[in-house]
Amino acid sequence: MKKKFLLFSLSAVTLGTVLSSNSGGHAAAGSTNNRTGAKGSIANCSSSSCHGTTGTTTAIIRIDSAGGVPVSKYTAGKVYTVHVVGKHSVNTSFGFQFAAVSGTGSAQVNAGTFSGLPSSVAQRTASGLSIIEQSSVISATSPADSFVKSFTWTAPATGVGTVTMYLTVNGVDGMAGASSGDGSGNVSLSLPLYTPPTTSVATVAEASSISAFPNPVMDELHLQMNETFATSTVSVFDITGRNIMNTVVAPNAAGSTTLNTSNWVPGMYKIVVANANGSNTISVVKQ
Repeated sequence: MKKKFLLFSLSAVTLGTVLSSNSGGHAAAGSTNNRTGAKGSIANCSSSSCHGTTGTTTAIIRIDSAGGVPVSKYTAGKVYTVHVVGKHSVNTSFGFQFAAVSGTGSAQVNAGTFSGLPSSVAQRTASGLSIIEQSSVISATSPADSFVKSFTWTAPATGVGTVTMYLTVNGVDGMAGASSGDGSGNVSLSLPLYTPPTTSVATVAEASSISAFPNPVMDELHLQMNETFATSTVSVFDITGRNIMNTVVAPNAAGSTTLNTSNWVPGMYKIVVANANGSNTISVVKQ
């Protein structure tokens, strides 16, 4: 990878440190760089002024509510956990930039606030936006070719419409003077503002239930739903937040359906079953 790094420094001291290093990851290249894809971004990590071959690193954004339940909409003023995930087939050093905005184009503004930043992660400002990025190179943990960093996002106190989250991740090979082995990835996630259901629908949703067996599971997982769940969307997420399955099911007369889990990697999964009446989430373990 090049000695010139991708992202920001928080101070002149940090800048001197990362520019003299050749260990890798998104790091400081100056005080104005924004590669997220949001307002004011210079070219994302596929540009010649950066480093990395675009599309070779997987970037994932997952937003969880209390209890670790993945969400696809947000409620004004509510607190969520953001998980940013990076994965490369070979490289084990990473850096990233993340932003949450409302509006479009040059009219984009910050949407919400951040707190609870973990080690190796910091917040700064660029293009008038709050940017969350690594403050030092992030090493892959488990599995050996990926990382997960999590922090708190408080949604805007008043509804501002759809919030768009942007993430760019760079996975580097640590080779000084060359970028051919580096890889980058970019992704965005749109979160519409949640509109509460009518009282009647809310009551039905609260009464809904779901169970899964056997748990732990090996080859087949049986979902038992009550009568309020007719035709439903079933989404399955692995421990990193990656969506590994989406299917539409119509439970039989007994309110049950079966998922083939034979090709799931052993570990923990969250299953979200949803339809117009509401949604339910359950955790299962694959042996």
